[in-house]
Amino acid sequence: MVFWLSPLGVGKSLRNLQFIIVPGIVIGIIGGILLFFAAYNYYPQKNVNINLNGKCYEFLDEAYQKYQYLVSLREKELLKLQIDSLGESNTFVPITFSGSSDEVDNIIEKFDVNVTEIQTIGDQKTQVDKKIVRGVASSTILEQILNNISDSGADNTTNPIPKIGILPNSGISASESAKISDNIDQFMISGLKKIIGEKNGVKATECRSTIIYND
Repeated sequence: MVFWLSPLGVGKSLRNLQFIIVPGIVIGIIGGILLFFAAYNYYPQKNVNINLNGKCYEFLDEAYQKYQYLVSLREKELLKLQIDSLGESNTFVPITFSGSSDEVDNIIEKFDVNVTEIQTIGDQKTQVDKKIVRGVASSTILEQILNNISDSGADNTTNPIPKIGILPNSGISASESAKISDNIDQFMISGLKKIIGEKNGVKATECRSTIIYND
């Protein structure tokens, strides 16, 4: 299970959210977190701190690159699990995605996405090129987008791809949301253990991480 700590240090479990919010909101939160950092992480980061089962590590250099790649794989896996939960009904669902102007425009032009809102972040002064898009797409279109991402073999560390998430909807129940959350947690825990086991670029550190995983 993964926890994100608030500035006051209060942990919140994604699994527990299913009991207090509408069906599917867990998936929206996961996707929203990814999209938030994709849109607002303007400055290059060179390390990350991870708390795994109460032991804390700093990932640098090779380990950090592997962590970034693991996160990109998590995003693909999350989208795949979301699509699988929607079934074969070709359901239309609300989505959001972000990326550079070229990346976003390419998605809109290449796939049949009904865009409802576009927010542009940055200007020539900030040298930030980000767009956040909300829209509606069928599960079939989402499968095409997922296949396009998978076929490209894109590594987010060298060739960023748009961050895509399915927003809360009636097609994904609370129990399905919880199951997806658990599967994604285990996916990340397995990947983190592999990076730590390889040791390259990994060092023990004090526990100040806002990213906490427990299995």
